[in-house]
Amino acid sequence: MLEQRVAFLEETLKHHRPDLADDHLFHRGPSESDSQFNDSVASLPHEDPGPVHTRRHEDEEQREENGLDALASKVGLLSLTAAGAEPHYLGSSSTFAFSRLLNSSLRGLVTERQSGSAVDQHSSHSPMHPIPCLLPDYDTAVMLSDAYFHNIHPQYPFLHEPTFREWELSIVSGLVEFDEVSSDPVALFFLHMVYAVGALILPTCGYSAEGLYVSAQAYSDQVLALDNIESIQAILCCAVYSLRSSIGTSHWKLAGLALRQCIDLGYHRNAKTFGSTDDPLQLELHRRVFWCTYSMESQAAIMLGRPQGIPYHEVDAEYPTDIDDTDIPSSGPCHSSRRSPTDPPTSMTRAIHTFRIRHILAHVHTALYSNSKSCCSAKNSHLEQVEKFRAEIESWRAETPPLLPCGEALALFQTSDWFEMEYNYTILQLYRSQIIHHSGTVESVFLDCMRAAESICHSYRSQYLGKPTSYTWTGLHELFLAGLTFLHCLWTSPTMRDTYRQGRVSSVCTDCTIMLVLMAEKWKAAAPYRDTFETLSKRTITMLDHKPRGVITPSDGTLEPQDSHEDGLAQWMALISDVGMSEGYINSLLNSVVGDLPL
Repeated sequence: MLEQRVAFLEETLKHHRPDLADDHLFHRGPSESDSQFNDSVASLPHEDPGPVHTRRHEDEEQREENGLDALASKVGLLSLTAAGAEPHYLGSSSTFAFSRLLNSSLRGLVTERQSGSAVDQHSSHSPMHPIPCLLPDYDTAVMLSDAYFHNIHPQYPFLHEPTFREWELSIVSGLVEFDEVSSDPVALFFLHMVYAVGALILPTCGYSAEGLYVSAQAYSDQVLALDNIESIQAILCCAVYSLRSSIGTSHWKLAGLALRQCIDLGYHRNAKTFGSTDDPLQLELHRRVFWCTYSMESQAAIMLGRPQGIPYHEVDAEYPTDIDDTDIPSSGPCHSSRRSPTDPPTSMTRAIHTFRIRHILAHVHTALYSNSKSCCSAKNSHLEQVEKFRAEIESWRAETPPLLPCGEALALFQTSDWFEMEYNYTILQLYRSQIIHHSGTVESVFLDCMRAAESICHSYRSQYLGKPTSYTWTGLHELFLAGLTFLHCLWTSPTMRDTYRQGRVSSVCTDCTIMLVLMAEKWKAAAPYRDTFETLSKRTITMLDHKPRGVITPSDGTLEPQDSHEDGLAQWMALISDVGMSEGYINSLLNSVVGDLPL
């Protein structure tokens, strides 16, 4: 409206004072005072401005005739940042969306972010501050970036590999673009962060992952202040680093911050309705960034038993196109994408399939566990929802894509067991309320959970033991959850104690214990998980040995003498809580299993 008003006034000025119009306001000489200019404007005759005024009213009438509903569908994307920034999304309940008078963008100021709001400097996590380091030499740089793009990128493809490779080549080869790239904080940030994550995957590369991470933070303020897709990508880089490092900010907090920025830019909405760009590459990156963020945040929220960062029903963004990075067209739609399960997989296929199961899991969490009281009071409705979700999960499993050959897997995502482990983890989450509140629960539910937990424990041993696959905090959570669920079902269900004899139970417990021991060697914070599970598993095996059939009661005295380590059980459980990973399903299971143990 202001722009239209200015255009009208300038047109009027041209007719009555062309000398001022040619000189323009910003080019007034020092001899012309503000008062003289104001007097000149005030002396303009107040007459009908003619065709300009008429045209403006005709435009307004035309907009009314076309209907203002179209405006309501577009008002969700309003530019609230400085020129050149991406438009921000405002939902249907905002005051802007209710207004039918707004027909142009609102503009505001970009507030500067402090580095502490996105990433920690780790001073509270490590007794010594990591020392920043220079970028690695070319051979090492390519080795680290290959480790990242072969192992991390297929799961979280929020970066554009060809763009990164251009930066990398310019830096290490001294091309003409070297000066431009070497002075670009965006390029330098992502180069350091990719190499830092690569150094976590390849700890023997000779470069300090912490040093590269700290070096990247020197550019984080400038990247985060952009308030666009690159700032979200920067936060996701830090979240991926935090997932694989013993130090760093909670990846739940980082993913939540990235998710809020995605919502701010409207990435969670369907691009056909709310699209803000016609650039195929940018459109693909918008989708990839959102689904990587959503996948990471929802997984972390479920791990911690916390609310989803965005409700399931608020997400209608399309999945990314199933196409390799190098095949994204520079203009026009993507025609070379994978369209059938029988087509050969692309580098995006496994990521998209993972996004689907995470979306289903988020729906399960929202529908079944957002309000536990209503779930318990409407048992029939709850069971119907569980059956519906089970059908969706089985359909997803049936469409599992094949694994692309990528050499030796350095991340669990690149192993053949990944989707089977995702399936089993989702089964545990689907039935968790039924096995904890087990009154009236059918034995088939316990059996499904036992089989899922057993499969997860065996898969972790087969994919980690003696292999270079790197550990993650998510892996620690899922493994401990599976082992704990397995023990819980044995203590709760007499049928499961009859089905699973001591040798089979011992095998599962041994696999889980071995992996927790190995993880605790890398991360001291994992030691309470190891100690707690080891104690509980020993008591469970002893229980099966002494009383293989029947119901176990707290007053049963056949389990003496107790393991000396049990004196520290309460302390270890408290330490698990301090790490911040026992707020959800794990906390309920721990209390349940410990409550079943004879005193």
